[in-house]
Amino acid sequence: MSFAALFPGQLSEKAGMGEALAARHDSVAAWFGEVSRRSGFDLSATFFGEGSPALHEDLPAQAGVFAVSVAVLDVLDAEHGLRPSAAAGYSLGTYAAYVAAGVLDRFQALDVLLEAERLLREDGRPGGMGFVIGLPVEEVEAAVSALGGASAGVAVGTENAPQQQVVSGDRGLVVEVLRALEPRALRADLLPLGRPMHSPLLEPVADRLEAFVRSRVRLRWPGTAALYAPMLGRRVGDAAEAARVLGRQLASRSRWEAVLRSLAADGHQRFVEAGPGDVLAKMLRWTLRSARPSVAEDPTSLAALAALASAAAARAPGAGHPRDPVRSEGVA
Repeated sequence: MSFAALFPGQLSEKAGMGEALAARHDSVAAWFGEVSRRSGFDLSATFFGEGSPALHEDLPAQAGVFAVSVAVLDVLDAEHGLRPSAAAGYSLGTYAAYVAAGVLDRFQALDVLLEAERLLREDGRPGGMGFVIGLPVEEVEAAVSALGGASAGVAVGTENAPQQQVVSGDRGLVVEVLRALEPRALRADLLPLGRPMHSPLLEPVADRLEAFVRSRVRLRWPGTAALYAPMLGRRVGDAAEAARVLGRQLASRSRWEAVLRSLAADGHQRFVEAGPGDVLAKMLRWTLRSARPSVAEDPTSLAALAALASAAAARAPGAGHPRDPVRSEGVA
């Protein structure tokens, strides 16, 4: 079964995520242990069972969502023989998407994630993010521009779906934008995040992260699956572009709606949200009404997805989706 894997971002973390997979697969438990060792927090103590109060803190949330997303990839492949033909990540999900596309190994992806978190923490730049539902992006942009836009410290950070946008930047300005749009929107409210992600305010952080990527990270190109980037709103074209996205996406507008439309235009019809939660599957329906999303997070949903793949194979015997050859290419 050919499918595009979609990887969730921060705020998808939740108590119990990954626990069933770790209990069933020793390899997943070992992977979680390695993430814990490298990140400095105990993933199982933070997320398993009822979870700890720290599970929504930036570092545990980011490393935890990444770890579970990669574990889902592993089980889909090892137990069910399913590999994506394309991959796209929502913000934090970028790191898992690079792994799924065969462009970056999991340990280097984790290294970039941890370096990004370190730089953000060191920068310490406060900010806020808020979502607006029920208004077109042009109307949200007009409200942002009325307050000075990016030069004043506020911007449209993410285009999630038609009539669903995220505003990012200086928290006070974000609140003013939401207040101006609230009378006309279906909903306009703050998100529980204290950083201005996908905002030009983070350009200094992106400069340092891009330098880290270019000096310390080796990408494989073209990889094993098509890689799509919200920063571009389309498929990544080459290794240099992949390196730039990896370094700068946290300070750039995320065009998630455009990525979904690009995936569909390129012929991808089956979508799998590979990681905790179902936020992306829900947003997908706002953009592609005819899309067929599945959610893969625990053994039950993974088995259901495998059964779906078997049924598809039975309808089209002999059909397959060859993987692209992997060619190593260093990005300086």
